[in-house]
Amino acid sequence: MQTQFRIRGLNADASLRLWLEKQLERLHKLIPVSTAEVVLEREQDSAPAFRAHVHLAVPGPDIHAAARDHTVEAVWLKVAKNLRQQIERRKTKQVARAKTNHQPPLTASRWAGAAPGQRV
Repeated sequence: MQTQFRIRGLNADASLRLWLEKQLERLHKLIPVSTAEVVLEREQDSAPAFRAHVHLAVPGPDIHAAARDHTVEAVWLKVAKNLRQQIERRKTKQVARAKTNHQPPLTASRWAGAAPGQRV
């Protein structure tokens, strides 16, 4: 997974980037992510001051989330929770779609009367 960080208005040391990468790896375990773009910024004149936006390139439609909060940790937790929920919803839809695609043939349904091979 390729990760691109844009961190503005913060002293972004290696530990912050490492922490963010570990959080993204957890999402990568749920769905294959080819690239991740993370924007994390602190706006002095806004309240709440911290804003985060994440865009994940995944198979199918891309996933993205944004949030604002008063601390870096809180804003990141909001974004990660939103991304995780989107991934889980997508997987739930895929499972439901797979179940509906495997319907029994019409002859074996309740409208067919008797089961195949039986006389009515």
